[in-house]
Amino acid sequence: MNTDFIKLVHKIKTPHGEAALLGMLIFCLFWFQAPVGLCADPDPVNAPASALVPADSAPILIQDIEVRIRDAAPDTETALLEIAHGLIRQKPGDVLTPDGLSQTVGTLKLSRRFSDIHVDTEPSSDGDILVFTLAPYHYIADIKIHGAAPLFHQDVLNVMTLYPGDAYTPDDLPAQIAPIVARYKREGYIDPKVSIIRSGEKDIDGKETLVVTIEKGPARHLRGLEFNGNTHISSSTLKRKMKTWWVSLLPGGRFTQPDLREDIETLLALYRKKGFFNAKITPRTEMSDDGRKVDLFLDIEEGTRFRVTFDGSDEFWDMTLKKDVALFKDGNRANIGVRKTMKAIQQRYHDKGFLDARVKSEIHPIPDEPEDIQELHFVITQGPQSIVDAVTLTGNTSISEKEIKKSILTRPPGWFFHNGAYVPEVLAEDEFSVTTFYQQHGFLDRRVESHVSFSDPAARDSKKAVYPDTADVKKAQPLAPVQVQVEMAIVEGPCTRVHSIGVEGLVDEVSQEAAQKVLIHHIGDPFQESLLQAEKEAITGLVAEKGYPHAAVEPIVTFSDDRTQADIVHQVTPGPFVALGNVFISGNLRTKKQVIQRELQVSPGGPLALQKLHEGQRRLRDLDIFQEVKYRTLGLQEKADTVNFFVDVREKSPYSTQFGVGYESDSGTYGRASAGDNNLFGWNKALTLSGEMSETGYRVESKLVDPRFLGTLTTASLSVYMEEETLFNRTFGTRTTGGSLIFSRDLTRNLSGSLGFSLEQRKQFNDDDNVLNPVDESTRTVFVTRPTLRYDTRDSFVRPKSGIYSSLGVDISHGLTNTLDDFVRYEADTRYYKTPIEGLTVAAMARIGQIIPYGDGDDVPDDQLFFLGGIQDIRGYSENSLRLDRFGDPVGGKLTMAGSLELRFDLGMNFELATFYDIGSVRDAIVDEGSDDFNSTVGLGLRYITAIGPIGIVYGHKLDREEDESAGRWHFSIGYSF
Repeated sequence: MNTDFIKLVHKIKTPHGEAALLGMLIFCLFWFQAPVGLCADPDPVNAPASALVPADSAPILIQDIEVRIRDAAPDTETALLEIAHGLIRQKPGDVLTPDGLSQTVGTLKLSRRFSDIHVDTEPSSDGDILVFTLAPYHYIADIKIHGAAPLFHQDVLNVMTLYPGDAYTPDDLPAQIAPIVARYKREGYIDPKVSIIRSGEKDIDGKETLVVTIEKGPARHLRGLEFNGNTHISSSTLKRKMKTWWVSLLPGGRFTQPDLREDIETLLALYRKKGFFNAKITPRTEMSDDGRKVDLFLDIEEGTRFRVTFDGSDEFWDMTLKKDVALFKDGNRANIGVRKTMKAIQQRYHDKGFLDARVKSEIHPIPDEPEDIQELHFVITQGPQSIVDAVTLTGNTSISEKEIKKSILTRPPGWFFHNGAYVPEVLAEDEFSVTTFYQQHGFLDRRVESHVSFSDPAARDSKKAVYPDTADVKKAQPLAPVQVQVEMAIVEGPCTRVHSIGVEGLVDEVSQEAAQKVLIHHIGDPFQESLLQAEKEAITGLVAEKGYPHAAVEPIVTFSDDRTQADIVHQVTPGPFVALGNVFISGNLRTKKQVIQRELQVSPGGPLALQKLHEGQRRLRDLDIFQEVKYRTLGLQEKADTVNFFVDVREKSPYSTQFGVGYESDSGTYGRASAGDNNLFGWNKALTLSGEMSETGYRVESKLVDPRFLGTLTTASLSVYMEEETLFNRTFGTRTTGGSLIFSRDLTRNLSGSLGFSLEQRKQFNDDDNVLNPVDESTRTVFVTRPTLRYDTRDSFVRPKSGIYSSLGVDISHGLTNTLDDFVRYEADTRYYKTPIEGLTVAAMARIGQIIPYGDGDDVPDDQLFFLGGIQDIRGYSENSLRLDRFGDPVGGKLTMAGSLELRFDLGMNFELATFYDIGSVRDAIVDEGSDDFNSTVGLGLRYITAIGPIGIVYGHKLDREEDESAGRWHFSIGYSF
């Protein structure tokens, strides 16, 4: 029997047995062709099923199935048995077939749970027992890296194919060494040595720890740097541009080829910027005897220096045309840079309606300049500009001309920067747009053709365009525009409308009403062929979500003889019902399995719903505790009646620390630090401890965040804090101890809401010689309820250029120990961003706040009032000092209004120039001092845009200042004021 032979082969282990085995293999090779595949490949995973179940043998009846797990941790054996039984398709009483066994073995392999799979049969009285002997993969609990510096731990992991939580075999370890070695060689190390071993430590689940040991050895260091051939740029200037040279000045600075390649590109860019478009730099290196010291020689061929000029351009400024000069960026190898520049300039003119524009290049010596400086002269023959004089439509009887022209970009000159240029490519797009417009209205046989006539036909004859001499170009007067008449002829044809629409072949789980709801066509609507595919996909998804993933839908359309009516039938072929088998999760070293199962929201044994599985994967990725989420469905392609679901995750490191120091106008010098665990105890909850100290006070806070409160999409945040704050220019400070609980949720894509509760003990203290009201000076206990709505369509949080941000918050405050804190506070904030032209962003802000007491009196504590002035609202005034009393101290009010308008100009190189106008007023003051009038400022600002936001300085000039007031104020800020 074949199985006995397999056992015999695996039992031969001795040296004498190996000789006997060799003889048996030779015998098999010549005489027994059927089992050759099994003998030649001792890997049981790849053994063909036909070797176990020969085609000409008697059928094997499976009496029972037995799964044996070897070399598994005791705590994992039960789970592995469950996985294996769930993947084995054979059942007791089945007849064993080669195809069925191959599919089972393939499924076990694809599960990535078993590194070794052996299938055998054992005879019994009523049939055969099918025995699966499985060895599980080793799993990685952690990867410890020794000697990683100067690289980070994550840098080493990034070049490895293994990660904590992954399955692996010992054969996978050697393959990790070469990428790590290559990474350190790129860092300048000559011959790094890397070893990877298993530590022998196992966690409770049997997962192992890998230890990567890196012995970097000596590195190469730059000993000398010499430039040859540089006559126009000094060696000292070139050195200062090179990272390689700067690194060599540092202790232990390493010479690396990537840095050298980057430096060469930097130097070439410098030469090209100065007009040396043909510059070449060739590096040469000489090593010391021990290979540790490098002498670097850069041979420079500067080539001719060029000065770029233009002639014949009346439409564009030279600074605009220089944006098309590819030479400054790409150089001029094989004259490619010149050709790209000429093509780009010609295209710019073409897009403005200069259809016969021509560009040629000339090289001339520049008088009174050294011989190696030449003029690269681009001569532009604009030709006449083609301007649309009129666009007429013919043949449109069913749709008005006004409606059609809304979809046409070819039009006469008008407002909003439209110059009326005629561009053939735009007209072609317009024809397609009108054709699509008619199609959307049910005109299936529509045709659209455009006819163009020019006021001067000869002007459009490109063969007559000649290149004038440069002198002629300078003297030439701009040609009169060519008037273009565009006639768009439309043949509408009949309008086809939906006469009837239905769905046939639905399964019992999907009602006709549900199917009708996903249809886009309705009776009487224009028929659109393009919508059939969307309806097909919607019906397919509806049926598939009920456990029919192989469902197919075929739209059948029947037209009336005059093509004015269409009858639509979506014919459904549901295919077999497929159930979701087991859900297997791996890679979650810390995260609880319940957390992942909660996000998946699927139940084993129910219908297989692929869309639901996709949504579960998206929810897992949204948790922000996983670096990677992958899932596989086993059995779907084979159209099995049960499909198992495998989820493989890679966790992010849960621990985080942050710290920073800086300066801001409203808080002065500050320092901040925080530390946290973003996956506390594996339950997807974040615990953070943070502290901040600045010139205005300090704050210490501990916060616990649950992004899936009670398994919903609501985020709950619980925090306790202690704070002392004395804002600039105020005569009092506040000490606060309290806690808050906030629930927040995204209501739509752009709308979010939150509901917060806080309980605080607040105590004001005197900062100067002022005497506080005894009520204000006492400790107050305050409970606040704060509902908030936010609407946000901004394209960026860091640097918004378009969109709207609006927020409305209401504080319902109640004093538990007095009535002073019994009030309702409203705050509304709206911001608008628009970029009408490239490089200019218009930003506007309006803000209003009001406090309405509802207690016994009309007083409100000082620390609850509104103040204006400073970097956040009215720039040009010092912080909180828009309204002052007779002593020069800030006055707060129960009503505040503020607005800003700002123009932001992109200067390039990450710099931004801003000009602004701010206006605001503080009213309903607690003392009858200061003015209720609006005060305004204007100013300028310069910002540098970083990856985390802008950093800059602004100056605000007061427009309504008093005689004894300063003219304005400088502010330093991190981030935008709004």
